[in-house]
Amino acid sequence: MPQVRGSFVELYDNVDKAIFTLLFDAQKELPKIWSKVYNIKTSNKKFERVLSVTGMGDIPQKAEGAPYTSDVIRAGWSKDYTHLEFGLMFEVTQTALEDDQYDQLAQHARWLMFSSRVVEEKYAHAVFNNGFTTEQTPDGVSLFNAAHVLKGGGTARNTLAAAADLSATSLQQALVDWQTQTKVESGQLVAPAQDLILFVPPDLEFVADRILNSTLLPGSADNDRNPIKARRNWTLIVSPYLTDTDAWFLLAASKKSHGITSYTRVPTSMEPAMTDPRTRNRMYPVRFRRSWGASFWQGTFGSPGV
Repeated sequence: MPQVRGSFVELYDNVDKAIFTLLFDAQKELPKIWSKVYNIKTSNKKFERVLSVTGMGDIPQKAEGAPYTSDVIRAGWSKDYTHLEFGLMFEVTQTALEDDQYDQLAQHARWLMFSSRVVEEKYAHAVFNNGFTTEQTPDGVSLFNAAHVLKGGGTARNTLAAAADLSATSLQQALVDWQTQTKVESGQLVAPAQDLILFVPPDLEFVADRILNSTLLPGSADNDRNPIKARRNWTLIVSPYLTDTDAWFLLAASKKSHGITSYTRVPTSMEPAMTDPRTRNRMYPVRFRRSWGASFWQGTFGSPGV
C-alpha cells in the first residue's frame, strides 16, 4: 500500500504545528542487546549444518597380557540452521513527497532500519523465550533441559532439578550444577566457565544486582561473605525482550564457550530505490536473511522460575 497524502493528512493541511517523532526526537532507541550474547557468523550457503564430535570413553583397566580394548572417534549430534528471509518496503507517491511540509517522509530509512533491528532482537530472544519448550539443541530436546542426551551414553542437564525463582540459594545451586553437569558427548566432565553472564528480564534486574554485588551474603543476617560475588566474575545483562518475568539464564561470558549462534546470510541493507513505471511511485525496500539457534547446550543454563 503506497503512502498517499491521505495516509497522514496533518503533513499537508497548511496549519503551523510542531511535529516530532517520539522515537527519534523524545526517546532513544534501545541499545543492541542480542549481539552481546550471540556468536554471530556469516554464511554463504542456503543453510548451515553444525556437527559435534564424540570422543573416546574412559580407558578401562587391562589385565596383564590381555588385548587392548579399542574405541573410535564418532560423529555427535548435528543441526541445520535454515536462514529466514525478511523484507519490508516503503512506497510513497510523488505527490505525497512533494507536498510533505515537514520532511517526515524523507525519514523512511530511519524507520525501516529501526524496524529491522527490533525484529532481530525478537527472533534472537525467541531462542531463550522458547528455550524450555520448542527451541531444541542438536540432541533433540529443549535448549534448557534436565535430560540432554549424550551421544556416548547417559544424560546431563543445564537446568535445576526443581525449577526455582532467582535467589542467592538457587543461583548457588545452579553454579554447583554448572560444575557437575558440564559434560562432553562422551560423558566426561570438562572445566566449566568461570566468567559468566546472568541474563534476566527487567523484573529481576534488582534482585540480580543484589545477589551479584552484595559484599555479604544477600538476604541474610549472617556476617558471611557473598561467595557468588567472590568466586565468579559476573556480567549482568538485562533485556526487556525476555518475555517470562520469572525466567533467568546463565551463559559463559566467552562466546566460544557456548553455542548460542546466529548466521548472517544477507545483512540488513536498503535495496536501491525503485520507481514504478506506471505510477511513478517511489519504492524503498529493506531486506535481510538470518538464522538463530543453539549449536550445543554446554555453556548455558536456565530456570523458568516458578
